[in-house]
Amino acid sequence: MKSEKQKIKKVYMLYHRDKKNDDKLIGFFSTKEKALEIVDKWKEMKGFRDFPEGFKIRTMIIGKDYCTKGFKSKSLK
Repeated sequence: MKSEKQKIKKVYMLYHRDKKNDDKLIGFFSTKEKALEIVDKWKEMKGFRDFPEGFKIRTMIIGKDYCTKGFKSKSLK
């Protein structure tokens, strides 16, 4: 069998965090440029225009496990 190198693919997660640390997931995009286009579109909309610096873009690698330490739920005691 021939070994093939697999190309690592990534997506760009766009979200908005306001002053109250309330995160709003906007979407996932194939390029950073596309995510920035959406920022330009949304930055004047209600709910976003009061905090335009709250837009964040995070690069995510497809197939990577991002939850490696588990989590604690506030609802479980």
